[in-house]
Amino acid sequence: MHAPMADNSVEALSKRLLALPTAVVCDVLAAMGFPDQVLASHIRAVGPTRSFAGPAICLRGGEGPEPDAPPNKSKPVFETDRNITQGSIAVIATGGHKIGAVIGGNVALAWKVRGCAGVVTDGGIRDAQECNEMGLPVFAAFVGPMSNKGLWAFREIGAAVTLPGQRGNPVPVQPGDIVHGDLDGAVIIPSALAAQVVRDAEVLEGMEAKIRADLERGDDREVVYGRHDRFGHIKKHG
Repeated sequence: MHAPMADNSVEALSKRLLALPTAVVCDVLAAMGFPDQVLASHIRAVGPTRSFAGPAICLRGGEGPEPDAPPNKSKPVFETDRNITQGSIAVIATGGHKIGAVIGGNVALAWKVRGCAGVVTDGGIRDAQECNEMGLPVFAAFVGPMSNKGLWAFREIGAAVTLPGQRGNPVPVQPGDIVHGDLDGAVIIPSALAAQVVRDAEVLEGMEAKIRADLERGDDREVVYGRHDRFGHIKKHG
């Protein structure tokens, strides 16, 4: 009798990621040959947050006034709501805007009601208390009270974006890539690698639990590390 196939859907993988620290996921990606998947440390949790993971909904904006609505369509700022799906993470690339907030409480609420599981942006947000109270995890570069009206606007939905990376290289984000965040920071897991990343991270986290147990007993750390081949199970790509 064959063993049941693992559920490698994005939903299932995202749920498993909630039990894994981003630090372990980051180590696995680096061992696989993908060291540039961690977002820059200035993109931080706004207030207390819990671990989140889900597929990216990519949104891009730019400097200047809001564009007119295309024929028979709404402006991009309203179309963003209609692209949010259950469990998704809104990833907003601002093009370097550092003045006004790219979202506030009303946008956050509209997205939360539609199932948004988190927001990650290299720009700023406002109404931080409202976001915290509605339980929407938000990672942003800054918090401030200023609106983006006339300064910046959403312009594109569903195209790949890039965000600043911790190693100095931009981190590409494709629609459907898994965004995983916790109090340490945020990491982007390419969708094609997600099943291996989660599987290998679960193995590594199991080893880390054994290492912690050894250290709690007072074992020498060098000896403990020698007992565990932490990265031997990880297949390198490229």
